[in-house]
Amino acid sequence: GLLALGNVISALGDEKRKGAHVPFRDSKITRLLQDSLGGNSQTLMIACVSPSDTNFDETLNTLK
Repeated sequence: GLLALGNVISALGDEKRKGAHVPFRDSKITRLLQDSLGGNSQTLMIACVSPSDTNFDETLNTLK
């Protein structure tokens, strides 16, 4: 799942691999997001963050 998503994002962002195969079919999530990841649509990302000190680490990791 997430490993395949990371591989797809890496392949799309690598200038050396322009025009090379992008492994969209390696998992269900990358197949579902193929149009969004491939630049054929607009994508919206929603992050849940908190101003609370107790949630600082989780909020920071979400924003990274």
